[in-house]
Amino acid sequence: IKIEGGGPIGSILVDSNAKGEVRGYVTHPQTHFDLNEHGKLDVRKAVGTEGLLTVVKDIGLRDNFSGQVPIVSGELGEDFTYYFATSEQVPSSVGVGVLVNPDNSILAAGGFIIQLLPGTSDETISKIESRLSTIEPVSKMIQRGLTPEEILTEILGEGNVNILEKMDVEFSCQCSRERIANALISLGKDEIRDIIETEGKAEAQCHFCNETYQFSKEDLEELEAETEK
Repeated sequence: IKIEGGGPIGSILVDSNAKGEVRGYVTHPQTHFDLNEHGKLDVRKAVGTEGLLTVVKDIGLRDNFSGQVPIVSGELGEDFTYYFATSEQVPSSVGVGVLVNPDNSILAAGGFIIQLLPGTSDETISKIESRLSTIEPVSKMIQRGLTPEEILTEILGEGNVNILEKMDVEFSCQCSRERIANALISLGKDEIRDIIETEGKAEAQCHFCNETYQFSKEDLEELEAETEK
């Protein structure tokens, strides 16, 4: 997922897989500004309202699925709801929220996605819409200690939740020294030689996990030799 809204935090990039492994970063994570008139984090101001939301999915076919829509509000829940309706043609409701401490550290954050299956009755749709209009923000529910199952019950009603599968979600980064080395090799012999002669070393930092990889002159010379194989 890539979000480019023109706001002060710059681009947002998130990568996830079917194992529940997630990583992401924003271009300018140290951006600070006042809370909005409701005392909440002003996501709209941070993200911006002029740009694009892009989703790329590897669904096992030859080509990846790619969908893109304009950002309509800067409030991510509303923008993803618009994306699902416009790009994937799936009626959906997306709720996201974050609460911050006075020092701007995260107190509670989370979200949900509800999507209608084909054949859903008008009565069921009406009940879900009614409950969605009255529930408290998802961040408040998380702050109260509600589990994901309890949050679903808040949204769908008692007795209407049937858990089919559970999966832990965790941060995981796939960066490695080998991947960085391969990226350097892809620059070509001339570019590596230029780095050796001008810098004498190379350093690369992963945007997702901040891991730093150092390559000495000797390392670079070995990579230079690899380009000739």
